[in-house]
Amino acid sequence: MSKINRAVIVLIGSNLIGNVYASDQFRPSWDDVSVDVGVGMLSTTTKERLYDPTNGHKDSQLNWRVRNSAVLNAEVEWRVLPKLSFGLSGWTTFSKRGGMMNDYDWEDEDQKSWTSKSHHPRSYLNRSNQFDLNMKYWLLSNDAARIGVVSGYQQTRYRFSAYGGSYNYNNGGQIGQAPDDLLGISYRQTYKTPYIGLLASYRYQQWEVGGGFKYSAWGRASDVDDHHAADTTFTSLVTKQKSTSLSLNGGYYLTDNAKVYLEGTWGRTFNRKGTGRYHDREEGTSGSSKNSAGIENTSLMASIGMRYTF
Repeated sequence: MSKINRAVIVLIGSNLIGNVYASDQFRPSWDDVSVDVGVGMLSTTTKERLYDPTNGHKDSQLNWRVRNSAVLNAEVEWRVLPKLSFGLSGWTTFSKRGGMMNDYDWEDEDQKSWTSKSHHPRSYLNRSNQFDLNMKYWLLSNDAARIGVVSGYQQTRYRFSAYGGSYNYNNGGQIGQAPDDLLGISYRQTYKTPYIGLLASYRYQQWEVGGGFKYSAWGRASDVDDHHAADTTFTSLVTKQKSTSLSLNGGYYLTDNAKVYLEGTWGRTFNRKGTGRYHDREEGTSGSSKNSAGIENTSLMASIGMRYTF
């Protein structure tokens, strides 16, 4: 361990010890636990891309879109020191939600517009969930205002499927309709994201407003794309992926311990190229190449809930 790392550890430890004694030897208890439960609506757009690794040309792109999928969210936070708390939060969809998927191909590199497209109005977000483990440290904390920093680890999953649909291949050379009950594509995505961020809130009498900002440049995203008709599976792995999110909330204290609130959270994971693999079971072939796949996601969640502090 370097001298710098040891100095940082000693400094953090000294601050924590100082906080304990500055608070008359504060001891955490169940009275320092807050519980948050709410319901909301999730809208999300996910894009997966395939590239020619030799020249970077985009060969294919699938856009999955779902609006207003019902979610249940919850959070537990434990204040272990006057200015330090640990939290565990998460949400999950509790029903399948219909959406839409469009699949575009650019087989001709000299043609700017797509050469083939399939449209799938019978697409679904089968399930989605997230958990977030975090640590918050309050730089400023009083009865009116709080400003703090946060660091944590967040993992998010999406599961989609597309049935039937219409297709237009080879610039209109092949046009048709697939049966509505035919499962065409199953798609799974996972985002693993360590992050840092800022938090702030302000209270006036019974009203409180707040917000948070998170940033990551160390994300790891993976996906699995099963094309059932072609009996082919595509997988991707992207590392060092950037993402950011912004949340705003407003609440009203019914009692000193109970608050009802409204909150909106917008998040974006930016496209980045990674390693793509394929396995064609019909032809018995497989392969992989770097810089041949891309993953991107945008989400918006609105929720209403209650927070209770013991």
